[in-house]
Amino acid sequence: MEIDTPRLDFKHPGCVACYKCQQSAEYGCHIGDELGKTVSTLAEYDAIVLATPLYWFSYPAQMKMFIDRMFSMIKFGENHEIFSPLHGKPLALLATAGSRLEENLELLDSHWRISAKKIDAPYLSCLFPFCQYPPGGVVEDADAMSKAAEFGKELARMLK
Repeated sequence: MEIDTPRLDFKHPGCVACYKCQQSAEYGCHIGDELGKTVSTLAEYDAIVLATPLYWFSYPAQMKMFIDRMFSMIKFGENHEIFSPLHGKPLALLATAGSRLEENLELLDSHWRISAKKIDAPYLSCLFPFCQYPPGGVVEDADAMSKAAEFGKELARMLK
């Protein structure tokens, strides 16, 4: 299933640090908007794959709001351990950028990799620097298509 984050309705952008998610035994965002309800369904997925272009060295704002609300999918133990229903589910990043890997994609990759490590989830990424194709034009790039196919195969192996 695909979640199109720019199309989700929300009352508040991102997490508002109400901590109701931490005070509840249930996992999920307690803000009753579409964004919160959608984040609360993540435990039902076999894997979480962020597919995003980079805008100004980071996720688009709508994706960032979703990621911030993912805070509701973890709980902290007395000794600072982290519990999550996403534990063990593959987290992956598929991202494109208009410049070099070192200028932005590595930072995004590091952010998502650290998040995966914190919840003990396997991690995979597929990054495309200098991705400036016209709409639909990437299919003409055999190297990019091969790289994307390998990413898909590796993700499928992680799900077995």
